[in-house]
Amino acid sequence: MSAAALAASVLLLPLSAQEPASAQDAAPAATRGALVETLGGELECGTGGLEVDAEGFVYCSDFGFALGGRGGGGTNVFKIHPETGVAEVFATGFRGASGNAIGPEGFFYQSNIGGNFISRVSPDGTSEVFLAGDLSSPVGIAIDSEGVLFVANCGSASITAVTPDGVAEVFASDPLLACPNGIALDDEHNLYVANFNNGDLVRVSWNGEVEKFATIPGNNNGHLVYHDGVFYVAARGAHSIYRVSARGKVELFAGTGRRGHDDGPRLEASFTFPNDLAVSPDGKYLYVNEPATTDEPHTVLAPTLVRRIQLDP
Repeated sequence: MSAAALAASVLLLPLSAQEPASAQDAAPAATRGALVETLGGELECGTGGLEVDAEGFVYCSDFGFALGGRGGGGTNVFKIHPETGVAEVFATGFRGASGNAIGPEGFFYQSNIGGNFISRVSPDGTSEVFLAGDLSSPVGIAIDSEGVLFVANCGSASITAVTPDGVAEVFASDPLLACPNGIALDDEHNLYVANFNNGDLVRVSWNGEVEKFATIPGNNNGHLVYHDGVFYVAARGAHSIYRVSARGKVELFAGTGRRGHDDGPRLEASFTFPNDLAVSPDGKYLYVNEPATTDEPHTVLAPTLVRRIQLDP
């Protein structure tokens, strides 16, 4: 979540944000059969980052209660059992826990949008400041196989690269990055960024060149995740999840486009301002977090629900 404004079928039908009902009615029964489920109960936190470790445990970060100002006030990261949904505090001491990611050595990295720093958390939950300064309202984090962090700076329309020993430099800066929120790496080391201030996905090549890649309905993106050659994007403004091919083809993956928290077949289920996404290590589930309330104002981010969507086998 940013502070700037603060499967199981291969048959997917394109859907415009203006025609959710008709597209759903036209979807084949096999497509509608993949389920959306709510995992556990409400979490007393705002919708920040979401991540899954190698054992399948889900981590949900507390951005804070609401959007506004230059950062959230959330201090905790919760660890959730993937089957029971039972949650416990994994680590604490953050300042607006926004995007997160787990590195190749098992450390958990957490953006602090309210403090402009990155925390590094060991597997036992011990947290330390990894990088302070050189950031502007940091949100999403992507980590490559060498342990280099790429951090989306909502406040400065830029991406910062951080080496494993904490040396930071600007990797890309461009007006196309309109409050860069979510960030992911593909198999060729290109970065893909989801904008919070509009519906664009932006591609940043391995050498820092920036170009528009696709546009998601709703004009307000949460985060995105890359899995098995495609991207899944949380369309906050469209209350839906979209899938985007490597060539930029945008298709509805889950959600009716109407606010709600209805479980069931994925094209009949409902979401409310979904924020971040993560894939289980076995590739079976796509996890999503979202505010539990459907009431106005939409700036209220807490409490949080974690949902999971079946993916293609």
